[in-house]
Amino acid sequence: MILERFSHSGIQSYKKCPAQFKYRYLDKIYKKDEGIEAFLGKRVHESIEYLYNQVKSGVIPLADEILKVHRSLWKEKWHNRVAIVYQNKTARDYFYLGEECIARFYRLNHPFPEKVVANEHVMVFLLDNDEKYKIKGIVDRIDHDGNGNWEIHDYKTGKRALTQNAADKDHQLALYQIGLMSENSKIKSVKLVWHFIQHGIKIESKRNADEIKKVIQETKKSIDAIRSKVENGGEFSPKTSILCNWCYYWEECPSQSGTNPYIMSS
Repeated sequence: MILERFSHSGIQSYKKCPAQFKYRYLDKIYKKDEGIEAFLGKRVHESIEYLYNQVKSGVIPLADEILKVHRSLWKEKWHNRVAIVYQNKTARDYFYLGEECIARFYRLNHPFPEKVVANEHVMVFLLDNDEKYKIKGIVDRIDHDGNGNWEIHDYKTGKRALTQNAADKDHQLALYQIGLMSENSKIKSVKLVWHFIQHGIKIESKRNADEIKKVIQETKKSIDAIRSKVENGGEFSPKTSILCNWCYYWEECPSQSGTNPYIMSS
């Protein structure tokens, strides 16, 4: 089997564009190129990770310290293969947006009473205890009150926030719950929490046993579809859409030509 394990992001990539999935996950073509939105998201995530690592160690840093970390990370990791699709925006605009997100998150969550047990926690687990369905995920944050009640937190920096109904049907954090349950036998409850940082809102959800079973079944079905196509030599055809502007496999894609024009050249 070419793919030993799957991820929620990989499955979603296949649904959005099979060709992009093939280039990234099967052909393993890795590129430095990335969109400014993804770059911003990574820096905000890293800054909040730093914040909660401090909290986990018993220290509540000042907001200015977290903003300083963000500025340092932005400067250190900036490169000339970042794409800005919206031409009325500049890199500086996105930098300040990142600062606004961090300042808002800090203000809304201070003094950080959460009992944090892990940041950027990597988990690898099986669906239905079956080696054919191995999943890898990275959880932004996991909290535990010490009495069997857990919380799985995910930070979103995009412009779109999920509705409560969409969050209740979302698979990403539900899969993380399955992974958490495989790691811990004494679990009373699990709360799934999305932080939509641009909006300053938080949405919470829970899954019962039947809903977890449905997530497992639907995820296995998606994996089976991908595996069948791989093993039977099926085509991974490109699916053109507005999302092509944020794709960096133009050189490989038969639906495009040349290099993504939004990539900044050196």
